[in-house]
Amino acid sequence: MRIKKYVGKTFQEAFEQMKNELGSEAIILNSRKVKNGGKLDFWGGKEYYEITAGLDSVSPRNGRLRGMAGAAAGTSQATKPSYSGATARLDTLVQNHPAGGNGAPASELDVQAWKAERRKILEQLSNIVELKDEISDIKKTLNQVADFLKYSRMPALPELFKEMLKRLVDNEVHEDLAKAIVQTVYSHTTVANYGKREVVTRNLLHLLGKMMKIAQPLDQIKRTPYVIALVGPTGVGKTTTIAKIAANLKLFYNRRVALISADTYRIAAIEQLQTFANIANIPMSVAYSPQEIREAVYKYKDKEIILIDTVGRSQKHDQHLRDLQQFIDAANPDEVHLVLSLTTGLKTMLDVIRRFQLLRPNRFIFSKLDESIHTGNIINVLYKHQWPVSFLTTGQTVPNDIVPANREVLSNLIYKGVLSA
Repeated sequence: MRIKKYVGKTFQEAFEQMKNELGSEAIILNSRKVKNGGKLDFWGGKEYYEITAGLDSVSPRNGRLRGMAGAAAGTSQATKPSYSGATARLDTLVQNHPAGGNGAPASELDVQAWKAERRKILEQLSNIVELKDEISDIKKTLNQVADFLKYSRMPALPELFKEMLKRLVDNEVHEDLAKAIVQTVYSHTTVANYGKREVVTRNLLHLLGKMMKIAQPLDQIKRTPYVIALVGPTGVGKTTTIAKIAANLKLFYNRRVALISADTYRIAAIEQLQTFANIANIPMSVAYSPQEIREAVYKYKDKEIILIDTVGRSQKHDQHLRDLQQFIDAANPDEVHLVLSLTTGLKTMLDVIRRFQLLRPNRFIFSKLDESIHTGNIINVLYKHQWPVSFLTTGQTVPNDIVPANREVLSNLIYKGVLSA
């Protein structure tokens, strides 16, 4: 098979070149639109069209041989076609089907003809293998630069900024937001520092920090009693989180703390919190109705901080959320922390936030950091909802595995996927 590439300013121009040289029997093996700036120049250069075409050297009368070559071409890309099968079939044909067709032994001339055809097929198979290898190499190259294709509309950026953009998107920062962040960092970085990784990274982390709000630490709150409720979907770790907060406030800051559980749908949750409260010597009440939660809050009016655990609710069940709203209204908390698991996808997170706004949340807690692969969703959420972040949880251990939010911690999580530099 004869294989050749043709280029033109338009696809039709390249096609006409192919047709004029190879004729109407030419086969288009591949076509693509490229730029004259090279494979990696997705930010500039003029476009042109490239066609890779082939012309089968076997004549039409040898349809049977052409079919065998076609079957070889369909072989898996990962496995090269086997020559032995095709040649063995030809050898069988030579032995069982003499040229005369009358049962007489094939003449030496006939045998030589068959051998010539055999050589043609071997050559054709070799060409196919070479073509498949070439296509495989092209695919590998395309895979290596595929991430950059998404950013072809952006102006040319220094290499460090391209790398930064890819890293943000890989960590699930929304593509449009990632582009805006990188462009802002780029515009605030001097030319002399374009190649300095430490400077560029510091500028990025500084910008990320400015894009978020941090909640006031609970140990610094002066007004008492200060009532805090945790809400969120089922399974995000509210009960464990509230136990960690209570333990840290009492053990490390010597604050007078009380617990109220309104999670009356899960007996295990009440028992879990009660066991912890007994060990930590923290008073606790269980509220089965909005009236009881109001009475429990009043009961602990001499405490500095009252923490309320609530039942987990699906954001899709409106009536359950309205029932929970009655408890929240009765408690009249100063802060409502919406607990979001970082193992949840962005679309679901945003749906949870939208539906839970019925409960008037004004703080975020991001849980299950230890189970999450990508942490870029933090900035996706904070960009759309400018509520302060209070805590991050990193496991099940009480009172450990909880981190008070700060800008450095969050910035490193969003960009690097780790808690610290």
